[in-house]
Amino acid sequence: MGILGSAFGCIRWFLSAVVRPLGKPIRTRIPKAGRRKPSSGDRGKRSRFPKIGKTTKGILVFSVPILVTVFLWLYPRPSRISEDDIKAIVDSLSQRSGHEIYTDGLPSAPPAVFDPFARGLEFMAQYKWDEAINEFRNSMKEAKASQLVALYNLIGLCYYTPGKLDSAAQSFDESRMLARGFGDTIGEANALGNLGLVYRTRGDLEKAEEHHQAALKIDREIGNKESEANQLGNLGLVYQTRGDLEKAEEHHQAALKIDREIRNKQGEASDLGNLGLVYQTRGDLDKAEEHLQAALKIDREIRNKQGEAVTLGNLGLVYQTRGDLEKAEEHHQAALKIHREIGNKESEASDLGNLGLVYQTRGDLDKAEEHHQAALKIDREIRNKQGEANQLGNLGLVYQTRGDLKKAEEHHQAALKIDREIGNKESEARTLIGLGMLRIQKGDLQSGLTCLEQALRIFREIGAERDARILEDAIRQLRNAKPLQEE
Repeated sequence: MGILGSAFGCIRWFLSAVVRPLGKPIRTRIPKAGRRKPSSGDRGKRSRFPKIGKTTKGILVFSVPILVTVFLWLYPRPSRISEDDIKAIVDSLSQRSGHEIYTDGLPSAPPAVFDPFARGLEFMAQYKWDEAINEFRNSMKEAKASQLVALYNLIGLCYYTPGKLDSAAQSFDESRMLARGFGDTIGEANALGNLGLVYRTRGDLEKAEEHHQAALKIDREIGNKESEANQLGNLGLVYQTRGDLEKAEEHHQAALKIDREIRNKQGEASDLGNLGLVYQTRGDLDKAEEHLQAALKIDREIRNKQGEAVTLGNLGLVYQTRGDLEKAEEHHQAALKIHREIGNKESEASDLGNLGLVYQTRGDLDKAEEHHQAALKIDREIRNKQGEANQLGNLGLVYQTRGDLKKAEEHHQAALKIDREIGNKESEARTLIGLGMLRIQKGDLQSGLTCLEQALRIFREIGAERDARILEDAIRQLRNAKPLQEE
């Protein structure tokens, strides 16, 4: 049984190192459509609206009529915020949240439209999504044409960030239909891209690809390079989820080339981070860390809190794979703190799940289960199918380690069903490894080997070379152990 023990230990190490660092916090790219001429000089500045209602001092009051006349003459009248001020606010929001904000037609709108719109942006900057939505709805009462397109997109973002996907999809689709009716091609591309993000979060990769391709077509037709790079990056994420790493890398590299040409630092950081994930999946951890550190440097320079959090989480996965659990926990906790601050529920669930894996590897199963259950609760609330599958698989491993094999099987099978429904090949392979190990634990070595061999085929198909080598070695040892077990 020495060989069997060695193989089993190999698989256990494999599971602790690489099996479910899933729910990877990927760098979602919101379509960039509203800023025809983005000003890089305004990036990162935090603008404030002028305070209204200051008391003017030093006015000598002789009579009420004189008071009124002097007051109207001397009082520093509040001027409307300029388009440059709005651009600075929008850039600041984009960098802090990781979202690009479409505002076409709003900065130059009359006060009845502009004022609630401006207040809505302030609420967005404070992560007060419901208050922002109310202000944008107030702005809609007098808004026209492309202004309505932009406002529906803003409302969609306020729903999308905290994970209210149904409401987000409804708002983005309303924006899309209005844009098409008004002939607003920029707004239509923006809405299509945002709908693609919703479908990808739900695990509908076919629909996600369809919408990102449609947005990309429009962006290329109208020459919107920034948005073109954005859609290339989002398509890269779709292919990445499917396990087509070659196609994913090709799209992320194309996006990176454009973002560097147009000096879009936020896009560059996003592209570098996504390339880091591709290299991580392939097992090239040094290259992965190099790209992620480069992304983190840019994110911090431009004060992109969402991007910083995502990159911290992905670096945590690299350290986790290397076995540096202290560093991994530190990075996941830092990511979780930021995601809770900005109200990003999907990423919060991802961070909780990754922390659960750290505790699982340390052997603290109670803490691991607590974190995976918390992540599962959020993923189900926001209907994130991929996240749900990840946490079901992780919980399966917890129950498996405890010896509750019936509960473990139920969770692995539920995870596998979702993985196959949404077409996530890498996740399917990892779930099959969990099932294979479970069957071996039950004494059914042949069934276990079948699951592991299926996982190996998938790893080879998607180019996950490091994972394939580790798994192949474990399978070889198990095959050698089979006659010993039968004796």
